[in-house]
Amino acid sequence: IAPIYVMSEAAEIRISQVDNLIWGLFYGGLFILAIYNLVLYFGSREPSLIAYVAYIVTVLVWQFVWGGHIDFFFPDSLSPLLSPYTSLIFSLIGISSGIFSLIFLETKANSPFMHPVVVAFLWLQAIMGLATLVDIFPPVWEHNLVYGIGMLSITSYIAAGFEAYGKHYKPARYFIFAWGILATGAIVGMLSLVGILPSNLLTTYCFQVAVFCEAGLFSIALMEKSRSQLENEVSQATDELRHNMELIEEQNARLDIARKDAIKASNVKSQFLANMSHEIRTPLNAILGFSKELTNLTLPVDKMEQVRIINTAADNLLTIVNDVLDFSKIEAGKLQINNQPFSPNSLIEEMVTIMSKSAHMKGLEFILELGPLPEKLIGDVFRIRQILNNLLSNALKFTSSGYIKLAVEGKALQHGIHELEIKIEDTGIGISRKDKNKLFSAFSQIDDALNRSYQGTGLGLVICQELVKLMRGHLTLKTSPGQGSTFTVVLRTNQLSQRYALSPLPEWLNKRVLIFDPHPQSRRASAQMMISLGARVYCVESIAHLTSIEEEFDYLFATLPTLKKAAREQMLEALCVFNADKRILWYSGDEPLTDFPAYIEDFEAQVRMPLTITKLEGIVHGNIKEKVSSQQSKLNTLPKARILAVDDMDMNLKLLDTWLADSPVQLTLSTSGQDSVNRCKNEEFDLILMDVQMPGMDGIQATRHIRKTPLNAGTPIIAVTAHAFKEEQERLLSSGMEDYLPKPIEFSTLITLIKRWCQGVDSSAMALPTLDWQLALKRANQNRDLAMELLREFIAHLPQAAEIIRSEWDARHYKGVQDEIHRLHGACCYTGVPKLQALANEMESALKLGNHYEVAEMLPTIILECEIAAAQADKFIQDNGAFNSH
Repeated sequence: IAPIYVMSEAAEIRISQVDNLIWGLFYGGLFILAIYNLVLYFGSREPSLIAYVAYIVTVLVWQFVWGGHIDFFFPDSLSPLLSPYTSLIFSLIGISSGIFSLIFLETKANSPFMHPVVVAFLWLQAIMGLATLVDIFPPVWEHNLVYGIGMLSITSYIAAGFEAYGKHYKPARYFIFAWGILATGAIVGMLSLVGILPSNLLTTYCFQVAVFCEAGLFSIALMEKSRSQLENEVSQATDELRHNMELIEEQNARLDIARKDAIKASNVKSQFLANMSHEIRTPLNAILGFSKELTNLTLPVDKMEQVRIINTAADNLLTIVNDVLDFSKIEAGKLQINNQPFSPNSLIEEMVTIMSKSAHMKGLEFILELGPLPEKLIGDVFRIRQILNNLLSNALKFTSSGYIKLAVEGKALQHGIHELEIKIEDTGIGISRKDKNKLFSAFSQIDDALNRSYQGTGLGLVICQELVKLMRGHLTLKTSPGQGSTFTVVLRTNQLSQRYALSPLPEWLNKRVLIFDPHPQSRRASAQMMISLGARVYCVESIAHLTSIEEEFDYLFATLPTLKKAAREQMLEALCVFNADKRILWYSGDEPLTDFPAYIEDFEAQVRMPLTITKLEGIVHGNIKEKVSSQQSKLNTLPKARILAVDDMDMNLKLLDTWLADSPVQLTLSTSGQDSVNRCKNEEFDLILMDVQMPGMDGIQATRHIRKTPLNAGTPIIAVTAHAFKEEQERLLSSGMEDYLPKPIEFSTLITLIKRWCQGVDSSAMALPTLDWQLALKRANQNRDLAMELLREFIAHLPQAAEIIRSEWDARHYKGVQDEIHRLHGACCYTGVPKLQALANEMESALKLGNHYEVAEMLPTIILECEIAAAQADKFIQDNGAFNSH
């Protein structure tokens, strides 16, 4: 029996509107949830989302058909087709919700007990759905079975949710709550249909509201699941990270152990190399020293050749030792650059003198192309020399015919940087492209045949490359097999002098110079150098062309290369009659005038190629043939210093005694540390050369005892050591020694060291007058009043400047000392105190270079000069004060 309600038309319209609004919200809300989660699915590919969308779609279709709304929209098309299958659609709702439950709850893991039950109900609903298609059961039975199985299925889903929640699966709480609301709504609706509950707005729409709430809670549950999965992933990632950190810590511990073992092994290797260096260098010191001393004697040709062989072998052995030690420093990252002022032109000439003779002895031409270079640069001259020596030695080694060319030029850059470009070209064997990389690998040569033909360690180019990198430069190679090689080295140095050595000189300006040289590259290099000096140069390459010239020249530069050795007499005959004021014979190989003495009077001099600045100066000033040896010239420049040499090896002391015998130096020899201490108690010395490793009392212990003697407490002590590692050198300097002299001792290094520690302040500065009134007038543009005023202001500032310099030096604030010296030097430039100006300039240069020992020597002198200058200037002002009144 259906209840009948009587109401007004307005009330009926209002109720109809509310009904339409509720159904619109129901369908619209579910549709929006379906679209929203479908979009989320395409973004995340989470399978539970598509199952949830399928569930909402089946609910919408079932409600649309079962509620009769399909008749309003599709009365003649879909309504007759779908209305008979409401039971099938309800079965699809149960199947889609079951699949959603399986995926969402992950029942295999979280609900293992209820998982087979849920699966069983899924299959049962699928079978009932198929049964509705074939009408096996009567309609009433069919509806009751479908809805009954559906309710049982929902119960199994809820049970699976409780099991999952019991296993701490947090998203299951929304799942349980959602199904609980749906079940409540369904029960209320059924009780209203059977008349147990009254039929009103709440009971009529409670099922739809429950379905809508369930769908919304499922959506929230899905978000909770995503958040939970994200938390699990973060937790898992954190655990993996923690595990990885533990592994890393374990690996770090192992690496630390391995590092300590490596350091220990490296220290053992370093100690071995240090000992090897000492044991090899110590006897080499005597071998090299005495063998080179023999070259200064007049010996028979065969004996001189034997001496030369000894020298060459000893030099090669020293090179091998140095290469191994340098490579060890490179591997340890301890190779350092020691910048100091040097003359690039002197360095180039030194290398040319050594290498040209070696090349000529091998029948090769040596060509020098020299561009204008500053007189002074700041760089590591020792390392630059090492690079040049390695590359030139390689060129000599791998070239059997042709020439070797050394080309050097410079380029001034910003901020006082001067870039040197050095090219070393040869006509040797060349290298193939595939073998180029091997050249810069340690202990390697390009093949075994070469290794047998050209002996070497294979370290030279590796060391050169690392040295060039340390000097902010680069090393490149251009080569091809059989065509020779060209190594290009670019180095960056600091420019100290603005004067250039190769520039026009009055001696050569507009002088007519004819260059005869059959070798085109050599001729071009010689011509370029003479043009740079200001000469007017003419070149010829053949005797026939030379004899056809009738003009008169100031100079004839005639070159006899090794390739024309057989025609030397014929060429000399033609050259000796050429019309020139001075005829200079340049040669490579053997001295031509030795073989043909009849032509000696026809030539001003004979000089070994190539042309250099020093050789050209000698030609101009007529001292191309020095009467005094270069070694003796250096000895003559030494001061009259008292030097104590300490060494337990007699041969080393004998070498020093031999070298310094003809010098002003007073040398005292001591054979042990204890003996040197005893001597220092009774005699005063200007310098002590102390060997480090000696039996009994070693050099460091002897130094400590000498520092306690009244006579030599402040005497400079120089460590003479064969140890090549910087750590050892620093240890010696920190033990109280002022400097070190490496073994094997080089003559030039010894001379430089003696001058450094015994010469004192530059004598040229000391020779200048303290006060020069004429200079003061000149700087004031001959204005006496202004000159006097500037002098007054200067001496007023002097005491304060001297005090600042002294206090900053005592505090070891070297930057403060340098700034005040710079200000003092600037002030000196406005008045007439040349001696103080020169001293300030020298001291500023020493401070810039970090030569603090020189500064320490000069400091008392410059402070005293400040006092003298102030006193003399004050007296001068008092005696000549009348100047100011005019």
